[in-house]
Amino acid sequence: MKVLVFGGSFDPVHKAHISLFRRAMEEIAPDVAHIVPAYHSPFKAKSPTPFRLRMKMLKEAFGTKNKKIVFDDYELKQGGKTYTYQLVKYLKARYNNPQIYLLVGTDCLNDLHNWKNPQYIFENAVVVAGKRKGYDENPAQFNHIYLRGFFPKLSSSRVRAHILSCGEVPNTVPAAIAPTIKKNKLYGLAVHDWLKAHLKPNRYLHSKNVAEMAAAFSDIYEEVNVESAVKAGILHDAAKGFSGPELVKFCVEHRIKVPYFEEISRFEPALLHSYASAWIAKNLFDVRNKDILNAIAEHTLGSLHMSTLSKILFVADISSKDRKYKDAFLIRNLALQDLDKALLYAANRKLLFTIDSQKWLCPLGIGLWNHLIKQEK
Repeated sequence: MKVLVFGGSFDPVHKAHISLFRRAMEEIAPDVAHIVPAYHSPFKAKSPTPFRLRMKMLKEAFGTKNKKIVFDDYELKQGGKTYTYQLVKYLKARYNNPQIYLLVGTDCLNDLHNWKNPQYIFENAVVVAGKRKGYDENPAQFNHIYLRGFFPKLSSSRVRAHILSCGEVPNTVPAAIAPTIKKNKLYGLAVHDWLKAHLKPNRYLHSKNVAEMAAAFSDIYEEVNVESAVKAGILHDAAKGFSGPELVKFCVEHRIKVPYFEEISRFEPALLHSYASAWIAKNLFDVRNKDILNAIAEHTLGSLHMSTLSKILFVADISSKDRKYKDAFLIRNLALQDLDKALLYAANRKLLFTIDSQKWLCPLGIGLWNHLIKQEK
């Protein structure tokens, strides 16, 4: 008996998943196919998307008419991290002498040796892989089959980043699951509702543009996760709708630590918005990643110890496509080649803008400039 098994977080399920599964159904022609959403993947943090919603979207995407397909809640019943070898054991016990086919993408194929108890998997299942362009496709040293053709280089993390950056469900997911995503405000749609209610339209558009640009920069500077870049970008100006006095009051009430707080409150309280935005990200939208929170807090004045994400956000903020001053395009292009040079140029522009506007210069901005010049020389 042929048993095809397709596991993953499916957070959310997308068209590449469906394409891969359909091809496997055609070529393997299994007697039964188990689609098994992870409860808690051993390789990832536990998904904030409830299991029941991910299962619901799987059923909507694949349909429930094909009686060969089993939407299996095995991992939910396990109630914790479940490893693939355990899933194979479960299927061997469920069926009489089954021939198990494990469906994966090429990226997983090349990493299977690092999975828990890989030898058991190799001895008890045939690995079925879909090729993606750009991945290493060296023949694996165990029983496997390549499906015909190539499959889209698409990931659930990219889909989530897209939704979070623009507030829209892309056509890379099946149309059938879009209502579930919208109804349950998944993948950042609740963030967009809040921003639209608290920011002026131009500021909201700017936030989306910065998130989009931060995502583009993360493709170049790969140590930064695209979802982190987008999350920092979309929330960086969350408090920008507050007036100066409101920002001062907000920071006092929530005991937000701000360097030079007294001077900023007196001379340029608008600068407090970055620190207030970081508080909103953490306390209203449960952002716990310190790198993201620091990037949001530092995006206006910078700091002497900026992470790559902080640099990306600082540069994306001043050079997003809604910025119309002449140097914005130059900074964007520079960032595509050398992030540190783009940061230096962006810091220079910010200082000049402040001087030309006859505004107070915060010591943090001056300190960043001096620090970057020392590094340059």
